[in-house]
This record gives sequence, structure tokens and C-alpha cells, in this order.
Amino acid sequence: MAVSSPPLTAPKLLDLLIEYCITHIETFCTVVSPDKTPVTVFKDVFIPSNIADLMVARLCDQALERDKMDDLMSVFCNTDQVALQRVNLNRSNISNRTIASLARHKLFELNISNCRELTVECLPDLFKQTSLKVLDISKNVLLLAGFGHDLCDFPLENLRVLNIGFTELSTDQLERLLQPLVNLVSLDLSRVLLKGDDLTFLRPLSAQLRSLVLHDCNLVSSGPDFLCSLKELRHLDISVADSNLPLTLTNSFLKTMVKSLPHLSSLDISGHFIEAGKTTTHREETKDHISLDEVELKDKTDTVENEDSVYQGADGDTQRMKCSIAGLRGLSKPLEFLGLLGLDESELEHLPAIKVAGVFSEDQILNTIEVYLKRRSYLLEGLNSFFELLRAVECVNPSRAVELILAAMRYCPRDNQVQVSGSASLYHLTRGTYNNQLSIHHRQAIITCLLDAIETITDSMTLLQNCGLTLLNFRIPDEFRWQFERVVKNLVKLAQTEDPHGLLQRIYVHMCNSIVCHVEGEQKLLVGRLGIIKCMLSLITDRLERNRCDEVMETAWSTLWNVTDETADNCQMFLDGKGMELFIRCREAFPDKPELLRNMMGLIGNVAEVQGLRPHLMNYASVFMELLGDWSDGIEVSYNAAGTLAHIAADGPSTWSIEHPQRCEVLQQMTTAIDSWELNTQRNINYRSFGPILRLLLVEHTPVVQHWAVWALANLCTVSPSKYCKLLEKEEGLPLLKEVCNNPRTIPIVRRLAQQTLQLVEENREEQPCSVHVV
Repeated sequence: MAVSSPPLTAPKLLDLLIEYCITHIETFCTVVSPDKTPVTVFKDVFIPSNIADLMVARLCDQALERDKMDDLMSVFCNTDQVALQRVNLNRSNISNRTIASLARHKLFELNISNCRELTVECLPDLFKQTSLKVLDISKNVLLLAGFGHDLCDFPLENLRVLNIGFTELSTDQLERLLQPLVNLVSLDLSRVLLKGDDLTFLRPLSAQLRSLVLHDCNLVSSGPDFLCSLKELRHLDISVADSNLPLTLTNSFLKTMVKSLPHLSSLDISGHFIEAGKTTTHREETKDHISLDEVELKDKTDTVENEDSVYQGADGDTQRMKCSIAGLRGLSKPLEFLGLLGLDESELEHLPAIKVAGVFSEDQILNTIEVYLKRRSYLLEGLNSFFELLRAVECVNPSRAVELILAAMRYCPRDNQVQVSGSASLYHLTRGTYNNQLSIHHRQAIITCLLDAIETITDSMTLLQNCGLTLLNFRIPDEFRWQFERVVKNLVKLAQTEDPHGLLQRIYVHMCNSIVCHVEGEQKLLVGRLGIIKCMLSLITDRLERNRCDEVMETAWSTLWNVTDETADNCQMFLDGKGMELFIRCREAFPDKPELLRNMMGLIGNVAEVQGLRPHLMNYASVFMELLGDWSDGIEVSYNAAGTLAHIAADGPSTWSIEHPQRCEVLQQMTTAIDSWELNTQRNINYRSFGPILRLLLVEHTPVVQHWAVWALANLCTVSPSKYCKLLEKEEGLPLLKEVCNNPRTIPIVRRLAQQTLQLVEENREEQPCSVHVV
């Protein structure tokens, strides 16, 4: 039975240290470039066992190639500078060379389960570990293939725990292997006995064996009877996942087992059939009449068969234990664990165990995920059952559910079905009322796990969709800041991954847009450098070639609009990526898409705010002038077109480098457009800064530039005074407006709008609290 996983907490300093050292091996090793192959530990470094053991386990998580893993293990096997005691190399790509290196150490625990590169040739080196107390060599068929024939015996007499499950050992080999293990108390033979062999080879261990796992073993008729002779058993697992192996466990056998194994505290009978627990009466089925004597006899019989078990509790008080399984009513006290996966628990109302693995309740399902982490079929059944439960009822313990689902996904990083099922449940557990029940550490662990899944399994559209939809449940970008760069890289990659239904791109393009909406300064520059601009331009080009204007196209332009806001480098990237050519092509291809045009003009307005880039826009002045009269989306397109031209015109007549249209003609059209706008028009725009607009207030040589700038401020302070009056005051715009008002060269309409804006700020200024001096 598995040990409960601890709740997620902040990483310890030791964990952070180990993580850094493993990803920067050069911090404690001499390395050979360019691939940083480790050679030896620095002379002044000593790594104690409590740290070295953890570092080796963490190395396995990286799934390094065999040669790299062998090189690293060779470094760790330097006994003068590294101490190893409990080595976990489960599922790692090591060869026989690593086992030879480990022979230098005196190990107490070794897990080399599922290391498929190991062969029988490494057994002599393995047998040098005579101090071993715990050994797991399960799922290594080649390792034990020739044991007992030409090789020596199994000279590990100090072993107390041995797992040789999922290997192909004959009864003779098992007998020879187990005979010298005089101290063995725990043995796992999962899926070893498939030929109907009896269990007599266990006889030398009968007086000492406390834990026996016979998962997916083909037990012959004598097998269950032999189990009852293992008097010291505390844990017995005879579960099956193979549909060809289940037995019908009779109540007679269960009663005998319970009576014969007085210390039994953990029993796993998942996958088997249990004989019906209901008692039969002495009434003949053919009788139509029952005498009074028969009724009394029936009542007495039922009373005896259904009587609760009585046992003494920890506090010394007499306790009663109800049990729906007739064969287990003889238990002296409740089991610590009972595995019933695959049975119809709905008919088993009372179960004699503190912890039950099944699929009938949330607690049972979560126990299933926890206990069967290493049994794929059972694990999947638990994960799928939990997902179905989430859709039907509210989860009682979301924290525990998250921890166990994450443990499953981390243990099976390349298993698509586990990842899909786990991510589907995480989607529901990060929504609604569950949000407040998850700690920041839970949420960070979920994000990390989802990113791991995205980076590991790249060809599963369902998984990528699940991960994307789940990530959307987080606060963007606040909850991504701690590994911001990794998030952005994955979003950029996945935004360009198209699936047949188009959902994948919609999810990740939307997330890209959400990210850039909420970052500023260096982070916005970083986003551009990480490829979001190039990605969006690529998506736009793709949609143009297919003549499709969809949500992805519009969101891509919106993302470009947001990522270029007051970020000159990103604006330059847009121009370098032939963004203006795409603007013209999109306008011509989709003339009836006002939202698209609004997004494009908002972006171009950002480019126009960068003085060094405005010459690149000059050749499109005729297009902007034409758009001054575009009312397809309210005043938004007209407003942005005027703003773009205002910035170009602000550089003065000498910079107007084109013959058509003439500058005076453009300025006249701008005035006409601005005069046609209603000052109280609601806007679909969000300004974080007034800096670019305030700079235009100082352009005296071209009054229409001032006109556009002061109208923009007046409009925003009129429709959203609580937000923009404060922003205007914060950015010291009031002195500039007063200067405009007091300047005799200011034209009347500009002066009036400036005065009106000042008055709005004054009216909406919060009253300052009075200073009260208490005597």
C-alpha cells in the first residue's frame, strides 16, 4: 500500500539547491565542452548521502540519454567525495556500466526498476551489494533472464524487501533465488506466476514474510490455501488487472484467511469476484407456506450471519464493526487498507477498512489514484472515475485531489491517456469555487505540470487543448510571472499548431493576447524577442493565403496592437516583418470587417508614436486620410487614423516627403473628421499612459495636431472621469493644458476643449481629508 503524499508546500532551500546543481552540473563538476560532459567532482567538494541520494533521484527525472546518464553516475560513484546509500534509478537510461560504478558504494537501498538497458551481465556487480536491505529490480526481464543457470546464487542475505515483479522467472529460479534470503519480510511477485505454478517455493519464508504482492498472478486452486499458512502476513495483495485471471473468492475462503492470518491489516482483492454476501434461509423455494418455527429459525440464522464484529478499540472501549462482506466479518478489527477496485461497491454498504480503494465515492477514488500510482490500468480507472465524479458532484477535498492527480501526471509524463485524463480533471479543479481552496503552491505546481505535459507530448491535440483551457483559468500573467519566459515560449509554439477544429490556435492566440495586455517595460520587450510578433504575423499571412478572416486573425492583430504599445523595439519588429504590407492586404481582402480594421489601426497608431519609425508610414498617408471618414466601427478607425496622421504631421512641414496627398489637404480632412466626433462617445480603448498624447499638446506649428490631442483627453475624461482624470493629473498633464489655455496663439476650439478638460478634472478630484489636530 502506498504512503500518503504530503500536501504541497513551498519548495525547501535544499530542493532549490539540488534543482540548480542538477541543471548546472558545472557548479560542482569539471566538465568537457560543448555538451558539458562531467568528468569529476571538484577537489574541494564533498556531497553527503542525504544530498547525493536526492541528486541522483532528480537526475532520473530528466530522462537523459544513456551515455550522459552513465557519465553522471560515474561521477557520483567517486566514494572519496560522494556518499550514496539510498539510490533510486527507477526508469532511468543506465547501462551495466552504472551498476559496476555503484559497486564501489555500500548501499542500503537500490531501485533499478524498469531500467531496460540492463542485462544479465551486470548481476556479478549487483551481487557485490551485500549490505542491501531494499532492492527493486522489477520490470527488468533481461536482467534476471539467466539467473540460476550459469551464474552464482543470490547472495544478498541481508535483504528485507525485494521486488522482482514483471519478470519471467520459473518456479525453480524463484526457489533458488529466495532460499538464501533468510531476512526477507516483503516480496513482490507481480505478474511473475502466469503458468499456474503453486506457491510452495515460498515455504522457507512462511515464518517471516509480512508483505506479499501477487498482483496479476495466476493462482492455482492450492494457492489460496497456501496463503493461509503464512501466519505473519500483514499485507496481502492478490489483485488482478488481467481479465483472464480473476477468481471467485468464496466467503468460505475469506473466512479461513481472516482466521488464519491474525496480523492481517492490508488486503487487496481488486479485480476478483466476491461470492454474494447475502445469507440463505432454510425455507425451500418451492414452499408457499412457512411455519412459525421456520420463521423463527430464519430470524436466528440472519441474526448470526449479519451480526456486527466486536473488537477492542485503541482506547480500550468495545467497538462494533459492520461488514457487508460475509467472509470478512471475522476480522478482529478494521483493516488499515482494503482494495476493491472493479467490484460493485454500491452493494457493499459497510466495508471493514479505514482506507478503501474503489470507485464508489470520492474518497475511494482518490485512494485508488494514490495507491495504484504504478499500476497503469488501475490508475487510469481512478483518474477517469474522478473526472466523471467531478462532472456530477462537487469535490469535497480539491487540495488532495490536485496533489494526487499531479503525482500521477509526474509519474507518467509520457503516458498520453494519463496526461489527458489528469489535465481534464485539473481544468475543473481550477475553476469556480475551487480557486479559493487551492494554495499558491498548488496553483504553481499545476502550471508546472501542464507545461511539462505540453513540452513532453506534442502530438496529442486533446492534451494540448486540455492544458490550454486549464491555463486560461489562471490569472494572466500574474500567476505565470515566476516562470514567465517558459510560458511565453510554449504559447508562441502552440499558437502556430493547428488542429482540425481550430480550437487549439484560438486558445493559445487568446492567451498570447492576454499576456501582452498585462505586461510592460522589459517584459513586453522580452515577449517580442521570444517571438510573439513573428508568430502573429505568420498567423495573419496564413489566414490571408486561405482568404479566411476568423477569430485567430482578429486576435492576432489585437495581440500586435497590445505588444507594440509604447514599445519602440516591438514596433520595429512589426515593420521588419512586413507588417504594413499585411495591413494593406487585409484591408483589401476583408473590407467588411470593422473589428479587424480597428485592431490594425490601433497598432499603426502605436508605430506612429515612435518618431524614428514615422517615415515608414508616410507612404500610406493616402490610406490613413481615406480612413478618416470610416465610421464602420463608430469613431475608432477615424480616431486612430487621425492620431496616426497627427503624429506624422507633428514632425513639421519639412518632413512631409510625399507629393500626394499634400500636407494641407490631409490637415483639412483631419479637422473635418475631428469636428464630426461627439465628445461623449464611448470608447473601446484602454490607455495606460497619456505620454504620447501630451507630447502633441506642445506642437504649436500645426493646430490640428493640438486639436486631436486635446479632443482625445477631453473625450476620455468625459466618458471615464474616475479613471482618466486621475491619470491625467498623475502624469502632470494639467500644467500643459493650462499652458495651452494661456497661449494667445492657441485656436479657440483647442482652448475651449482644454478648459473643459481642466474643469472635468477639478469636478472629479477627490476631496482631500482635512487635517485635524486633537488636543
